Amino acid sequence: MDTKQLFRFFHSKCDLTNWLNENGELAQSEGDVKWFYSGINEDFKSEFVSQKIEETFNDGDIYLCISSNKSSLVSKSEAVTEIAKILHKKEIGIIDKSFTKMMFFNSYGTFKSGIIREFPESRSRPNGHRLKMEFFANIMDKNTTKVAKAIDKYFEHFEKELNNDYGGIMEYLWIDLELVAHHKSHPFRYQKRVSQPSSYTDFFTYNVGHYSIHPDYERLKELSTDKEICDYVFELLYNSTQVLVDKQKKFGNFDATKFRLDFLSAMEKIEYS
Repeated sequence: MDTKQLFRFFHSKCDLTNWLNENGELAQSEGDVKWFYSGINEDFKSEFVSQKIEETFNDGDIYLCISSNKSSLVSKSEAVTEIAKILHKKEIGIIDKSFTKMMFFNSYGTFKSGIIREFPESRSRPNGHRLKMEFFANIMDKNTTKVAKAIDKYFEHFEKELNNDYGGIMEYLWIDLELVAHHKSHPFRYQKRVSQPSSYTDFFTYNVGHYSIHPDYERLKELSTDKEICDYVFELLYNSTQVLVDKQKKFGNFDATKFRLDFLSAMEKIEYS
């Protein structure tokens, strides 16, 4: 790997690194990341930085990434010397030879350490993985606000009841209820990998089924109580899952029949407040 490739590699992996907290564990949010103070120029703390590098990296030599024409394998002592010279001008990265650990120094004198994660383009569903079911009805207008309010509190009940191993290849199933009439619904699609911005540690979700449906908006206007709304919407959602039966062979024989029976059972268990 030449200097330009190494620098590009550093930048590509920087976004796929799980940074550590003060206990040396994976930080669960940006605010949980432990930043250390290194200082810059005359205030640069060489001994402290050297100590942290020794604690982080087992290798005698490490990759020092400064720029596209100045990135290479150096000794730990050389790395500290170079960081002291340049840190006030540039952001700097350090990576171990196995490409599993990283330290990142910003130009105003603080640094953090983390673990480089590998996220493949696809993966097989882990054996015994329970389906993670999620319903969404979070985009609405003034005519459907009451609908979202009525059904939202019961989504968690369904998600728990349907958190079972149905076999096949699907790990996640997301169903959107469109509550704005002019929004387009989208048909069922299966994606091997989906970016997951809501998670600070797991950047991708794998083997996801996803689709959305529209209710009959005129019918919704006729419904006055929460129970009437819920009965209608949950039956609509249940009926929509016929698509899983139609496509189950494509998903490694996902047991859509059992899933739908569990859905019916979940509907029967609802205790309306």
